[in-house]
Amino acid sequence: MRIPAALAAALAVALVPVTAQAGPSPQAAPPYSGDLAVTVAAPDPAAPPGATVPFTVVVCNHGTETPQAPATLVVNGPPAEGMELSPEYGEATDGGWNWIRVPVAEGLQPHQCSYLKLRSRTISGLAGPKSYPGGTAEVSWDGEQKPADNLATWTSEISVPVTGAHLSLARPPLPAAPGNPADFEVEERNLGPSTDYPWRGRLIAQLPPGSSFLSSAPEGIPCDYSADRTTATCPDTVGNTWSWLNRGFAVRVSPTARHGSTVTATLTYEAPADPAPHAFVLKVDIPVL
Repeated sequence: MRIPAALAAALAVALVPVTAQAGPSPQAAPPYSGDLAVTVAAPDPAAPPGATVPFTVVVCNHGTETPQAPATLVVNGPPAEGMELSPEYGEATDGGWNWIRVPVAEGLQPHQCSYLKLRSRTISGLAGPKSYPGGTAEVSWDGEQKPADNLATWTSEISVPVTGAHLSLARPPLPAAPGNPADFEVEERNLGPSTDYPWRGRLIAQLPPGSSFLSSAPEGIPCDYSADRTTATCPDTVGNTWSWLNRGFAVRVSPTARHGSTVTATLTYEAPADPAPHAFVLKVDIPVL
């Protein structure tokens, strides 16, 4: 039985698959006019206990408006004993032992970022490795700002103690012949956690028998010497936390020192507390010509 041509044509039309028209694709939400985002590059994970280490807070303008007045950045350190924060440059508007408030982002145009260097002082009396989570950084500007990216968290990772963390060689000695003078310079850093707390420490420098200390600098902060001048005991005047002092020593190399050998000065930077007695040691080798 043959289907009439007119009916066959009608069936063909009816059986053609129909593709549904896709609805309009969802449009991305427009950017917030006020959108300051914050991220934190945490302190160096190799930071030794007691060290003051830098870290960076980044504030970026992801919105469409430029702040005409400063926004407020509040940074809190991990809630651990002895953790302190300070700005590396400039002054914070407010703060305490473990938090600071800093003005940021005034004039920061869309798609631009500003970088704030901060310092975190780690615990000095406890050995690592140890992790201190719970640090935060929050930026506040516009009440209508995007709430999803204005708060960041960070963690301070502490390594095992490192000898010499707070005592470093600023200027090494030049080679000296037996019986001749030589000099070098070291940098002392405050052991904290705050000014003169609870007592100041001291720096003790020792030379092997035959060599002797001639003098130290600065002259306004003199050291005391043993009778044979092989030992110098110097007061710790680095009173403010995060501050430092460069101290120089002039020595006379032993007349009997062997050519090609070294005369080693051993420097010990002592802190009587914070919260337990501890010290950092630096050895300085003076080449003998």
